[in-house]
Amino acid sequence: MRDVAILKASAVNGLHKVLSFKQPFAWLITNGYLMVDDRTWGTTYRGPILIHASKGLYDVYYDYLKANTDIPLPAKEELAYGGVVGFADLVLCSRPDALPEHTSRQHRAQFKGVSSRHYGFLFEQARPIPFMPCSGKLGIFEVEIDVLLSAPPAAQAELF
Repeated sequence: MRDVAILKASAVNGLHKVLSFKQPFAWLITNGYLMVDDRTWGTTYRGPILIHASKGLYDVYYDYLKANTDIPLPAKEELAYGGVVGFADLVLCSRPDALPEHTSRQHRAQFKGVSSRHYGFLFEQARPIPFMPCSGKLGIFEVEIDVLLSAPPAAQAELF
């Protein structure tokens, strides 16, 4: 499986960086509909990162997207929860007014209306991968890639 090779190759000392998101943010990022996630904290980390879908759903935002956009969001119950759902490159973390000049207009538009005290995490090369059950944590955390890859499939994970 190509995804397994990519995940193993991008791990450092057997560890992979992970960032957790409520749904539908995890789905939006991994499927290329959201490039920037705004947070109240920043990071110096740049590089490959796994996208983790927490067990939470941001209902108001989900309902807004369904009613006001043509994004083909899956039904709430079809979204994945409680595990890794994608992979991306974290290429920038910046306050909205401190973006480098070479950042495109599309990237800058993502920051429109965001508090100047927040940080935008810019993701590129995002793609979904098969769901892997995994507990989430706050902030950027690490998982052992071999442990993650050896987790039982989602249907079996619910039995444990």
